Amino acid sequence: MSANVSTKSSTNPMRLRASLVYTLAMLFLMIVAGIVGMTLGTTLGREALKGVTQPDFGLSSRTASSSEEEDNVEPGQVVSFLSESDILKRVKERVATKGKAPATPVANADTPSDEAPGKDATSEEEAKKSRPKQMGFPIVSKDGGVLMEVVGARPEAGSWVLDVNLRNEGTKPVRFLYSFLDVTDDRDRALSATAEDLPGELQPLSENFSGTIRIPKALVDGVDSLSVSLTDYPDQKIQLKLDGIPVLKTE
Repeated sequence: MSANVSTKSSTNPMRLRASLVYTLAMLFLMIVAGIVGMTLGTTLGREALKGVTQPDFGLSSRTASSSEEEDNVEPGQVVSFLSESDILKRVKERVATKGKAPATPVANADTPSDEAPGKDATSEEEAKKSRPKQMGFPIVSKDGGVLMEVVGARPEAGSWVLDVNLRNEGTKPVRFLYSFLDVTDDRDRALSATAEDLPGELQPLSENFSGTIRIPKALVDGVDSLSVSLTDYPDQKIQLKLDGIPVLKTE
């Protein structure tokens, strides 16, 4: 019995020592792991924040300027501050100055200006009026109160150009879609044509609108006359047709 008791009493301190050593070892490892993790985290954070700067809201420049002004003040010199009334006076003066619009120079009416608006349009209208009337023109078609006339034809920049007038003498607005414009020659062949400066809509009792119809000059070689037809959109109740438009022979 005494042998068994002595054996148990001797093994208990050994177990306690082993558990104590194990606990201390684990605590040491945890402390080491914490230190290593903190060091790595700090290092990675610094690397990630490299090149990132705090936004400058002008405080640094203001501080620098104020410090420079303070450095320029000589010892014993009295720094004077503006009174509130002076500050308000200067603010009112600046506001009044900003509120005034700058004076716009008035152009001399006697001096012609090349940049006057509408000069090109005016010169073009004058050029149209100054053109001599051609024989066989105008050719007129009228339907539903809408009048269309070809007042002349001429070659221009590789095209054969028809000068056209269009106006609405009726009491209802009329719309046109110039993709419906048909131009044929005296052999009843359809020709490619483009309308320019003609309105898409004519109001009742409208003024006279002038435009052109351009046809590639190569298409009218050997052609004696042309026909032009146009209908309104979308009703297609108005049929304007001009036949026998002469093609003048040019060298």
